[in-house]
Amino acid sequence: MFNFGTSDGQALYPNPTNIGTSNGQAVVSINKHIQTGKNKANDTKLDKPKNENEVIDFFEKENWPELEAKKFYNHYQGIGWKVGGKTKIVDWHATARNWMIKAEELKEEKTMVAVSQNTDNLKTSSNKNYNEPL
Repeated sequence: MFNFGTSDGQALYPNPTNIGTSNGQAVVSINKHIQTGKNKANDTKLDKPKNENEVIDFFEKENWPELEAKKFYNHYQGIGWKVGGKTKIVDWHATARNWMIKAEELKEEKTMVAVSQNTDNLKTSSNKNYNEPL
C-alpha cells in the first residue's frame, strides 16, 4: 500500500543535488523533452526544396510547365514555406500537387466564366435603335 504525503515537498527532476535523497515522487518538468536518437521523418526532409531547379524538375515530371513551377516556388519562398502563413510545410511535393489541382480548378472556372459572359442572357439584338420609344 502507498503512503502518500510523507515528503516535505515535491522533488523536481533533474536536480543533481537531491537525486536519490528525497522521499517524494520525482516530477519531470513540462518543458523537458526526451530525445531518442534521429527521427525517421527527418531522414527524408521534404519541408522545402533545395532550390528552384528541384521544383522545376518535379513539375516537369508531372507534365506541368516551367512557368507554373516558378510561380509555385516564388509564392512559397515569399511566405517562408508555410501554408496559410502559419503552418510549416511538411511535404512540399504534396503541396505542389495540391497547387496543380487548384490550378486546374481555376483554369476550368475561368473557362466557365468566359463562356457565360459570351452568351447573351437577355436575348437582345446587338443592333439597338434608341430612337424608338419603349
